[in-house]
Amino acid sequence: MSATSETCPLVCGEDRPVEQRYCAEVSGFCGEDPIGSAPGHRRYLLVEVPLPWEHQVEQSKHFPEGLGETLKRVQAEVPPFRLLGFAPEPLHSVAGHRRIICYERPDGPFARFDKREFIVPEQRLNALVEALLHAEGDLSSFEDCLTADGETRDLFVCTHGSHDVCCGKFGYPAYKEIFDRYALSSGGRLRVWRTSHFGGHRHAPTMIDFPEGRYWAQITSERLDALLLRQGGFEPLARHYRGWGGVGTFEQVVEREMLLREGWDWIEYKKQAELHKKDEASAVVRLHVWRSEDAECETYEAEVSISGKVGTGGCGHGWGEARQFTVSDVTQV
Repeated sequence: MSATSETCPLVCGEDRPVEQRYCAEVSGFCGEDPIGSAPGHRRYLLVEVPLPWEHQVEQSKHFPEGLGETLKRVQAEVPPFRLLGFAPEPLHSVAGHRRIICYERPDGPFARFDKREFIVPEQRLNALVEALLHAEGDLSSFEDCLTADGETRDLFVCTHGSHDVCCGKFGYPAYKEIFDRYALSSGGRLRVWRTSHFGGHRHAPTMIDFPEGRYWAQITSERLDALLLRQGGFEPLARHYRGWGGVGTFEQVVEREMLLREGWDWIEYKKQAELHKKDEASAVVRLHVWRSEDAECETYEAEVSISGKVGTGGCGHGWGEARQFTVSDVTQV
């Protein structure tokens, strides 16, 4: 579907210019499949930042004093990372302290990002961040701040309305429903946080599910049991899945296909992707999978191609286009 097609405006059923519509509604009306839109970052640095937030969370009045200068100084010295802010929660926050969470993709095959979490006095925060970001950083003096949260699952829902109106309008109700229906009764095993913008506002409400690093799009009340409790099959969630942040765009398409075939058990397997790009519009993807610690590697191969584009727009933007992907039959090699 071309972005100039009349299909999208007709489906929207409104005479308003696309710029005056919500980008998330336009995406839904145009039938955009979000797979392949998950950002891939090797490291995430999440910092507790009380509301309100500016368009750039680093410019917010409650952003930790001096942290911006610390980050600028070390960025040239350390591997790339994605900075996100998240709002304090009464259930988990500590007065005079900030929570810092770092997720890092392991080398080699993996199923989950490695996690380190600290609750640090505000006056020690900059020193902790600098040590945390440097590969050879000395964290021994922060052992008293390190938390032992076991198998906690953390959901980060973008509610950054000052960055994009859709994230505020649709993100906050999703966050609140997850908090009320699931987090409160989980005994701390599941936490949900209001998070600054991490891309893909037209997929609002959009969420990252850590430590797996899976991105979700346009999450709805009727899908929450399947998504959070993993009840039933994966198929009803397939069109809400942006992809696994552990692999690249083309690889995400094949990884979803395997998740459709294998079901929720697929998430537990360690995986590694291999990309052989054919041209700008297609690639051959190999997924290497280990189903247990002592299992032999299984390899699955598929061809992924850009099958077309759908219209995007809204929230002040005119018509644009988003790539859509298709995957050939996956074969075991």
